[in-house]
Amino acid sequence: MKTELFLIPIAAVSDSLRVLVTKDPSSDRQTFPSISLRQDLHLHGGIRRILSDLLSSSHLAELETWFHSARCKDRIVDVYDRDLLFEQSQSIAIVRAIALPQEFSANAKGIWLDAENLFSQDSILAPDSRLFLRECLNQVPLWVKNTTFTFELLSQIFSIQDLRLLVGMLSNQEIDPGNFHRRLKRLDILRPLVTGQQRVHRWEFAWEKSDILGAEGLIP
Repeated sequence: MKTELFLIPIAAVSDSLRVLVTKDPSSDRQTFPSISLRQDLHLHGGIRRILSDLLSSSHLAELETWFHSARCKDRIVDVYDRDLLFEQSQSIAIVRAIALPQEFSANAKGIWLDAENLFSQDSILAPDSRLFLRECLNQVPLWVKNTTFTFELLSQIFSIQDLRLLVGMLSNQEIDPGNFHRRLKRLDILRPLVTGQQRVHRWEFAWEKSDILGAEGLIP
């Protein structure tokens, strides 16, 4: 039985969470980018190959920098025996998700679609991909709270408002600006991009402090 890797690319576009789908070559259905794993193509290599294909129009040096940075993280969604779930699908599906930052998502190959709309009656997302996506979306609030997921979606430099709005959208919560500012100050996980007495408008995440999110959470 073959093993397939399915990757769910995620981006934050305007005020919605979107996922990248491609056309299934064997049907008219939409699906997530995938690749068959082999003895000479392990999981990490498969993820790298999928991303290299999806982002082939991006600047190579910038792409390589991202590949080797803390911002490039894939997360396990689940592992499925497709033969038990779907007829004539004799394979094991390893499903992982990855956040594509704003500087790359705009140039990715495929179609960005609102994640929630893919469960409508008009959706042509393949049944197995619907299952994969539902489990992925169930995990997003936990990723927002306890991992660097939100910062992986943002541009490397951002405003506190950008961060607060994205956290609210991903967690489906109303985030109070004052409480959020105080929490960020206590966590001390952001670096200001000005010096002296200037008022700070732009920030970057202190990646060396990412363990704080696992211990205390970005939001309560």
